[in-house]
Amino acid sequence: MTALSEAQKGKQNEYAAAAYVKEALAAELPADYEVRQGANLLYRIEIGTSGQTSNDGQAAPKRGRYAFQTDILIEKGDIPLVVVELKAGSFSTHDVITYSWKAQRHKQVYPYLRYGFVVVGVEALGKRFITHNEGFDFAAAIPDLSDIATDLFPIVQRQIIDAERIIELTRHGRIRLRRYQQNVEIDA
Repeated sequence: MTALSEAQKGKQNEYAAAAYVKEALAAELPADYEVRQGANLLYRIEIGTSGQTSNDGQAAPKRGRYAFQTDILIEKGDIPLVVVELKAGSFSTHDVITYSWKAQRHKQVYPYLRYGFVVVGVEALGKRFITHNEGFDFAAAIPDLSDIATDLFPIVQRQIIDAERIIELTRHGRIRLRRYQQNVEIDA
């Protein structure tokens, strides 16, 4: 029997962390919200020469068919509201760049979607997160899985409210905003 590589151990840790986060968030959210682990979400829709869209809504999005897999997806009905990308134990500059790019791609299809980056098992995110983030709406370092309910749930709850407010605004034909403001809250 061969020993697991560090990368394989990391993937197992991330899967276990995602399962725990899914259960913790599902326990806190009202029943009309669904928390899914490993759900695929469209990042692109194309119109073919016959006028048909690349995803006509008849089948669930699939990887390899203009969809990326997410770690945690929170939906209300069929509407995706919040995505949480998870890393366990550590993260790299490459992780921030890659997941930030994925966030931007998903938000081109779902402009109201709130997208976050959460690292479980670390005390802080550090400068590389600030330097390379372009697409995340929120991020958190969660020192221990037992801190999910107290540290992550309030953030996710605010993001759900923001997504639903944006959806409600865009349901109307014409929007006339007098003020729009995004706040940056940092706990150091």
